[in-house]
Amino acid sequence: MNREMSKDMKILLTFAHRGEAQSFFEQFTWKPVDFFFDGLFVSDEYFLLITGEGPHNASEKTIAVLSKLNQNISEVYNLGIAGSLNAKLKRNDLVWIRTAYAHHAEKLEFKSFTTANANATHDCMSAYNRILTTEERRKLSLFANVVDRELWAVASGAHLFKLPVLALKIISDDMEMAATSEDICKFVKNEAPAFSKALLEEFKAHQKTDAKKPHLPKSENAKNSILDDADFYFTTSQERKLNSTIDSLRKLGVDTKSLDIEQFRTLELSPKDRSRQLLQYLNDELNPMAKKIRSSLLKKLTPLSDAAIIPSFDADFEADWLNLNMRIQSSRDLERIKNALKIFSYEDYKKVLNGEIE
Repeated sequence: MNREMSKDMKILLTFAHRGEAQSFFEQFTWKPVDFFFDGLFVSDEYFLLITGEGPHNASEKTIAVLSKLNQNISEVYNLGIAGSLNAKLKRNDLVWIRTAYAHHAEKLEFKSFTTANANATHDCMSAYNRILTTEERRKLSLFANVVDRELWAVASGAHLFKLPVLALKIISDDMEMAATSEDICKFVKNEAPAFSKALLEEFKAHQKTDAKKPHLPKSENAKNSILDDADFYFTTSQERKLNSTIDSLRKLGVDTKSLDIEQFRTLELSPKDRSRQLLQYLNDELNPMAKKIRSSLLKKLTPLSDAAIIPSFDADFEADWLNLNMRIQSSRDLERIKNALKIFSYEDYKKVLNGEIE
């Protein structure tokens, strides 16, 4: 992995298919990333991931990328086509998504995910299977305005790593349109250049508007003065997190003037990376128990980390699953990983989650 990628924070753009992303490939200069699979690219400002179609592909690839690069990513976008579930939404309409739901085996998934776009008004249902009939669309229309196959999985991955997610969809077919799977593939392939161009123009307009949003004015208020500080750079979503965290600290009676913010100015990091470190520090001050749990978990995971195995776990400590990301290029790598797994105690890891903190 190119170490230069860690110098600055980037936005992760996700697309199901390369056709939906072709205008983005033409607009920016990209380099393929040497990763565990093909389809990940990097430019000066963005990472771009082609997930493949469907929730399983989108989930696996998004989580794999975020488990490796989450420290370099500020927010996640999911862009692409979607079908209309509302008679008012017509082909070529562009919609920003408010909430992502999922539908599988005639049931709704328990979890839903809200995007970071406060102005969005449309909800999206991610279906595990292609929706090919008008009757299927009508059933899903009780819950959402548009239907796709990847957003919920991408949003779930972003939520796992506590990253904000935004979603832009272009309507590829009307509510009453019914077709075979083969028909839809041909149609989308033919229309991909126009869809991709429209997505790019709307994304650029959104980014331009977002960049023009003024920072809060300087004042004695700690959060405002930090936002105006040249040593830090906060995205819009990070500003919201900073504001809410400091407000929560004040409600708990914490004197925010006593917070040791100066320690971050001397770090040899970019302003964006300093901001990310500062937000973690403030969150730890707000929830010291979470800091202890995370520290204890990382200690238990040391045998894996020492063997170049990248572990990730439930950021909310509610589940006891453990995701391991590793790369094997030789028999020596395999032996190193096998030895690390022998040393690692999953039972000790679970004890921390059950309250046995060192």
